[in-house]
Amino acid sequence: MPTNDKRILIVDDDDAIRALLFTILRRKRFSVDSARNGLEALTRLRTCVYSVMLLDLMMPMKSGWDVLDELKKLPAATRPVVIVLTAGNEPRDLDPSIVAGSIRKPFDVELLMATVTACMNALNERAQLPDCPPPDSAAVPTEKVN
Repeated sequence: MPTNDKRILIVDDDDAIRALLFTILRRKRFSVDSARNGLEALTRLRTCVYSVMLLDLMMPMKSGWDVLDELKKLPAATRPVVIVLTAGNEPRDLDPSIVAGSIRKPFDVELLMATVTACMNALNERAQLPDCPPPDSAAVPTEKVN
């Protein structure tokens, strides 16, 4: 059943980073999915519409650079806003029409949350694709957050 929720896709090959981001975003009540590499991310993008994508650049199978190349082929209105997660210096050749910015690992959680929240607040609701399953975060009980 299609919904109009804003979803976030975390794409990182590091299990610990993926789990940390997933937990933080889920606790803030975001709908969250995750992918271990660029290939999984591209598969998810064919099934669901994402508002924001947190994208590592250096991954096996398909890199974040490959994902960015594929995103360029999508209509701008359906592309997620991308926040690049990088272990090195900020890459200088990121396409500003696709990438909202980059955050260096290890990242400041408050900066990351402020960036994600700003991106989500700036976006309009997006209609979800009919075959999109519930977000991964729906399967995890939500804890009380003070």
